[in-house]
Amino acid sequence: MTHYIALTCTALARSVYHIAASTPAAISVRLLDQGLHDRPRTLRQQLQAHIDAIEPGMCDAILLVYGLCGNATLGLRAEHTQMVLPRAHDCITLYLGSQQRYQQEFDDHPGTYWYSLEYLERSGNRGGLGAGFPSPMDDVYAEYVQKYGEDNANYLMEVMGEWSQHYTRAVYIDTGLVDGEALEAEARAQAARRDWQFMRLAGNRRLLEMLLEGEWSSDEFLVVPPGHAIERSAKNLLKAVP
Repeated sequence: MTHYIALTCTALARSVYHIAASTPAAISVRLLDQGLHDRPRTLRQQLQAHIDAIEPGMCDAILLVYGLCGNATLGLRAEHTQMVLPRAHDCITLYLGSQQRYQQEFDDHPGTYWYSLEYLERSGNRGGLGAGFPSPMDDVYAEYVQKYGEDNANYLMEVMGEWSQHYTRAVYIDTGLVDGEALEAEARAQAARRDWQFMRLAGNRRLLEMLLEGEWSSDEFLVVPPGHAIERSAKNLLKAVP
């Protein structure tokens, strides 16, 4: 039986477990905290540590359930096992099902703030995808006061508060796995407080299903041979280099 090890962000845990339960391959899922997206260097280090811990012959492929993710996947290398990851910028692409759909949404509505049930239920501060604030704002403020003094802390919090001015629309991605009515209402309320337009879009597990089921078309996935590293490509986002 084919055996994959899937290194997965917790923001995609429900979807990955749902697919893994029905795929013909045996899939071992290893979760990494979604808060690591705010620290790409640390995320890269932890991903590499997980990769290095996989012994030769342990699996047929290492599946990286990530996109570029702030360049966190660049430089990753497995010496003895092939790796596979989607040609995607981030998890929003994986929620929507294709890079084309993500690009269309970005072109039509560049100031979009994204929410999903999976991200909201595991986010202590109830932020959206890529919110950029890994801990509740009260904790951030207290840390700034300790490091920089009260006046500087107040200034930094004011500057950080300006992030919301770049957005005009909030989108809740419905993955269809469980009833997310309460969390969708929370996202809707946040959008109303910030005077953003609110929309609900249906998610699509197509890319995740293809990844976990071994359907790795070269235009949508990068297959990294053993001993090769992931690098960015101007042509199709990602490439493998010796």
